Amino acid sequence: MGLTHVDMKVMGPDRTKSSIVRFLVDSGAAFSVVPREILRDLGVEPDDVQRFELANGEVVERRIGSAWFEFEGRRGTGPVVFGEPGDANLLGVVTLECLGLAFDPLRRKIKPLRLLMVRLAPA
Repeated sequence: MGLTHVDMKVMGPDRTKSSIVRFLVDSGAAFSVVPREILRDLGVEPDDVQRFELANGEVVERRIGSAWFEFEGRRGTGPVVFGEPGDANLLGVVTLECLGLAFDPLRRKIKPLRLLMVRLAPA
């Protein structure tokens, strides 16, 4: 089993500034991680702090904000972690789902997500 990396455009709230970020696709991560310097340059502001458990069991706190992401013509917003030095650039499942995408671990590729919704019958 290998690692999968993708390049994705990350944008600030007004979408006038962007940066291409190389991500490690991590189907076990909820949120995506982008270096804080990139997010600040794009105008992304933190609005929360969350605790995360690292693979070695250590717990760290990181700031969270919202950024725009674009991949192969799909664009959407999602939560983003302000990465600190030593943190990997991770692409999490929430970002993928916000773009209508999913990670296929067998083919190690990102593919369109089959979007489902429930429609209630009229009463």
